[in-house]
Amino acid sequence: MVKIIIDSNIAFSAMLNVNSRIGQILIFGFKYYDFYSPEYIRFELLEHREK
Repeated sequence: MVKIIIDSNIAFSAMLNVNSRIGQILIFGFKYYDFYSPEYIRFELLEHREK
């Protein structure tokens, strides 16, 4: 499997536009890719959840 590192900007972009190419890769790509991200991404996503 291909390893992909996701930073918070990519995660936010995918959440804001799930129909984008990045959004589709993150939603459906778990079958083909191994996604990795820094631990603090959870904190950032929760902190900005309302946006």
